Amino acid sequence: MTIGFSSADLVWNRGLSDEPGTGVGDRHLFAMSKPHSEIMSSGTGAVTDGCTTEEILFAADAFDYFGLPELAALTRRLIDRDQDDWEHHHTSAFYGLEYALHPAFERRYRLSPEDFDPVALPEGYALDEHGPASCPGTLIVHQTSRECTLGADCARLHRGYLEHDGATLHRAAGCELCPSGPDWPN
Repeated sequence: MTIGFSSADLVWNRGLSDEPGTGVGDRHLFAMSKPHSEIMSSGTGAVTDGCTTEEILFAADAFDYFGLPELAALTRRLIDRDQDDWEHHHTSAFYGLEYALHPAFERRYRLSPEDFDPVALPEGYALDEHGPASCPGTLIVHQTSRECTLGADCARLHRGYLEHDGATLHRAAGCELCPSGPDWPN
């Protein structure tokens, strides 16, 4: 039996390994891998315990490179924060925005494949360049929930598949889904 992966999947997996490629895109993937992993496994408060300031800043630069400026800005704010009064909100914001990371990487890979080293297909694997697509809508990240700009037409969100082509933090005043107000992710 063969397992199907896209070229982007193989580049992504290599970028998160101990043996990343040397292209500029590969270096950005690797730069974000450790802080991203720390945050996804233990929340934003854990990143300063497990990563250096330089690693956090490189991860933020990587998020910018992949076209995710809000995720980059949140990551930069991790460095000088008193975690007791913001960690829960910040982690929730990071988790919500993170759903746009893999689609942003795939978009960058598709538009600038020369930024990434070529990949070798492991034995027993087959290329499948037609994997599941992300939702073309934008994921709106509220303090207490997430919604898609496509509303009821977003089949992904309702099936628990949250990857979207974009994600943004909701900052409008008076939102019942953001009870701490428009500055909730700060």
